[in-house]
Amino acid sequence: MTMPLRVLLVEDNPDDKELVERELRRGGFEVHSQRVQSGEELRAALRPGAWDVVLSDYCLPGFDAPTALSILRESGLDIPFIVVSGSVGEFEGVEVMKAGARDYFPKTLLTRLPAAVLREVEQARLRYERARAERDRALLARAGEVLAGSLDFQETLDRVAHLPVPELADWCAVYFSEDGRHLKVAALAHVDPEQVARGLETDRLFPLDPDANVGPPKVFRTGEPQLLPDVPRARLEALARSPEHLRRMLALELGSTIHVPLVGRTGTLGVVMLGTTGSRPHFTPTDLPVVQELVRRGALTLENARLYRESQEAIRLRDEFLAVAAHELRTPLTTLGLQLGTLVQRARRESSADMVERLDRGLRQVRRLGTLVEMLLDVSRLSTGELPLSLEGMDLGELVREVLERFEAESQAMGCALRLEVAPGLVGLWDRMRVEQVVSGLLSNALKFGARQPVEVRVTSDGEVARVVVEDRGIGIPEEQLERIFERFGRAVSSRSYGGLGLGLYLARRAAEAHGGRVWAEQREGGGARFTLELPLRAVEQAVEESA
Repeated sequence: MTMPLRVLLVEDNPDDKELVERELRRGGFEVHSQRVQSGEELRAALRPGAWDVVLSDYCLPGFDAPTALSILRESGLDIPFIVVSGSVGEFEGVEVMKAGARDYFPKTLLTRLPAAVLREVEQARLRYERARAERDRALLARAGEVLAGSLDFQETLDRVAHLPVPELADWCAVYFSEDGRHLKVAALAHVDPEQVARGLETDRLFPLDPDANVGPPKVFRTGEPQLLPDVPRARLEALARSPEHLRRMLALELGSTIHVPLVGRTGTLGVVMLGTTGSRPHFTPTDLPVVQELVRRGALTLENARLYRESQEAIRLRDEFLAVAAHELRTPLTTLGLQLGTLVQRARRESSADMVERLDRGLRQVRRLGTLVEMLLDVSRLSTGELPLSLEGMDLGELVREVLERFEAESQAMGCALRLEVAPGLVGLWDRMRVEQVVSGLLSNALKFGARQPVEVRVTSDGEVARVVVEDRGIGIPEEQLERIFERFGRAVSSRSYGGLGLGLYLARRAAEAHGGRVWAEQREGGGARFTLELPLRAVEQAVEESA
């Protein structure tokens, strides 16, 4: 059984070429060779993956083996270099091996040449496989890090395209389908930006035929990968729709390609194409597994990015709905509140205490509904930016006292007595409406979960910050829920049992943060929960000066 052997011969004598080839054939090789005689011819012949071994005479007219070896090393190709010469002596042989040659033979001892060639070709193969395995491991390791860096869909597409370039391929195109039939280049990578621009323009001018029996359309339909070790001109001519299309495809300089389907959880999303040019060896079947694994990881990341994009769109639509609904509800609620307020005043003059109480309860519910509407409006504002603040000098203790007065009727109805302790003179620059909103939210939360036990409110300061502490003796908050309750729509209990939108504490934290403060919750010793609002007092002197 013969073994194919591609030999590049640096030799000026055709007879010596025949002599070397004959000896290799006797050693069991099927020889395919090319003879070069100068540095220019050698450089032109050195191509990735073209040769298994270089056999060089030591001395040629105007050329020699050390110079040939130097040219080979400059190319960066790992091809065994063996000197075969009738003039080489031991000194010259040792020197050329020190320079990087794998072996040397006098032409009078060629019987040992086939064994040496077999040994060096096998060692070169092993070196190549080790280097390729290391490259594949490093590429897949980097893929996990790179792909995890973003959930933006287009950015993820670009990352998938750039991953194999230039380590594995010269070209990488990610074809994506929006309608399940037509493919379009969604991301393209090449080391030359001008080539990328030309490739994108070609895709725009000559979109892929979805019914084509080759290339990405076929891979997309069948779900089977496709490897083309060589891309002949005839194949491109068959695909070209016009001379201009053919010219553009030839300009890509594709030498070999791999097409792999991009498969997500819901089916095939697109196709990834990798291509080589003359600057590297063509793809072989051994390259297919690592490309498939790379594409598989990319597909999972793209699927996550797609789901994230869809979830963000759903959130955007929800926020848009909340904003519209809140605006639509605000006007009739305002009118209803004014009408009920007028009826309450009239009932106090003309009607019974029972009627006044009924109207009062109705007015409180309208105000509560109005508060919920304002929460929805705040959520819609936060989805597009920060909460706006209107700062003014104000006494925090007085504001908290006013809030407790408004909650007096509600606290009596829920059986939770309100106890207030206020340190005097806590003046600062804050947004009255937002601070009132936070205190009202904390107080409403304490009454809701207070289990008919007293609720204590303390307003204190340490000179740098002012604090409002609200404590209840109710059902308490599990340790693992202390942060979650401040998330949007977050809650620690069932909404069916306690109602509410799960927005009060979320808005309280955002309002505190807008002031440069904070809000947090903790478990209270003996049961219940403690909520603390902390606001900076750094603007107190400025507030006093402005009010003076």
